[in-house]
Amino acid sequence: MEINGIEIDPAANPAVLDTCTWDPPAAQALIEESADALAACAAAVDAAPVRESLDRTLGAVKGAVPESAAVLDGTGYFLMALDDGQRALIGAGGGASGAPVRIGTAAGSHAVIFPVNAATVKWLVTHLLPQFAPKALGGQPRLGVGARHSTIAWPGIISAVNSLAKPAETIQNSAYRELAPLDMILSPPGEETAWLPGHGSVSIGHTGSSIEGFWLAGVLAHVEHGVRQPYGADLDHVPVRALTDEGLAKARQIIEAGRHYSFFTLDTSAMFDFSKEDLGERYGSAIEAAAELYRFIKAVRWGEPFDFEFSLDEGPMITEPAELRFVLERLAAEGVEVPFVAPNFGFVKREDYGRPDGMEGLASRVRELAAIASEYGAVLDFHSGSDKSPLTYRTIAEAAGGRLKLKVSGRLQVILGEVLAEDEPDFFREWWNYSLERARAEKDAGSEVAARFVAQVEQRIQAGGAGFRALPSDRFFTDFAYAMPGAKSPEGEFLYRDRFYALSAATLEHYSARVREYIEGLSRDLGLD
Repeated sequence: MEINGIEIDPAANPAVLDTCTWDPPAAQALIEESADALAACAAAVDAAPVRESLDRTLGAVKGAVPESAAVLDGTGYFLMALDDGQRALIGAGGGASGAPVRIGTAAGSHAVIFPVNAATVKWLVTHLLPQFAPKALGGQPRLGVGARHSTIAWPGIISAVNSLAKPAETIQNSAYRELAPLDMILSPPGEETAWLPGHGSVSIGHTGSSIEGFWLAGVLAHVEHGVRQPYGADLDHVPVRALTDEGLAKARQIIEAGRHYSFFTLDTSAMFDFSKEDLGERYGSAIEAAAELYRFIKAVRWGEPFDFEFSLDEGPMITEPAELRFVLERLAAEGVEVPFVAPNFGFVKREDYGRPDGMEGLASRVRELAAIASEYGAVLDFHSGSDKSPLTYRTIAEAAGGRLKLKVSGRLQVILGEVLAEDEPDFFREWWNYSLERARAEKDAGSEVAARFVAQVEQRIQAGGAGFRALPSDRFFTDFAYAMPGAKSPEGEFLYRDRFYALSAATLEHYSARVREYIEGLSRDLGLD
């Protein structure tokens, strides 16, 4: 289909659109093929309007999602996964008048068809299936698990949280680096870029997922895969670049697009002024912006609870105790509830803790910051949490007294690279080559990190000769693999994204098993199992 002059196949590009019913006539035609089974569902619900009566007949409906079945006001509702990749919400029996919008009827008017879009799914998990709604989980210790590859990552993530029987933010990506509002995703590439500290420029929304589409696809995945644990949806690292009308308007646009998320992480690091010794001058603008946007989140959430996090981790220096106390004190004075705060602990992305003070110094720092955070009802959140050693994880968990949250994201993408290197090596080598060219471009643009990683692999290429083998552990790949999945043509069409969602069933099963193994191991190391 064509949107804004851009060709896109929604079935091959999940988590982009804010609807999973993009061709209503085709959806209705497919649903009519199950007319007799739908009529039987409606008759069962009319005869006995309880969930069990719906369950007894649902097995005959092709594509029905049993986990989604519910009865409200005498009508049975359930999701259908259609052969063309679309989804539909069916109301069978009764009046079927509760859902926000309808697209038609089926089975001789015995069933009403509703589109599966952000509004409908929000209604579904609010009124019918609240056990599947992303929730504000408060200060519970837990993981935040980023899913750059959305629907192929969630089966393993959900399997892990079910086995651990612990809550987690399982719908999580950075709100501008990894995601972007739908209208930006469905546009040609712009000149604006995001910045990844130490690495260089990053395309806006580099996963190709929209903020709206990611939430929708995520909630559906949690329904369809039967998540049994409370989970949250983190609109991570919402950037606020200036305390100006323009800067705040951009942040509001992002938050408005993500208003159904249950967790909001604010990144105001662009406003930290480390040329100032006075903490008010260093952090004042950032705190004022945070308070303004906190109030905006409350407004767009219409009374629904949410978790809020203030991030300090992308500041250029380790957070000192006095700084954390000052920030939390000022935010409290502004009426901002901060259940989570993310100091800069000295972590580096995709590297273990390696500062000269070692584990003893890290533990001392975490203990002091955790004590301060606790005074204000906050829990420490550790960002850049991937690829640390079990010793590092145990150290921070013990020093924080078990009251911590840790976010990971990039590691799940590297795991996909490892799986592809084994199962689909030609595709992996293409991804590896593309990532190397991106790293070289960032090196030429002045990135010292990219220059170091490119030099490492070029030395290995020269030494390996004809026997050289591309590895997913090559540091340029671990750090620049993000670039290919959402890469676009100048006209705005995805170049490669659909291929990441067309992997073989065996590869997807392998990937899910590896993701589950990683999350379970990480939870054990942190004492969260």
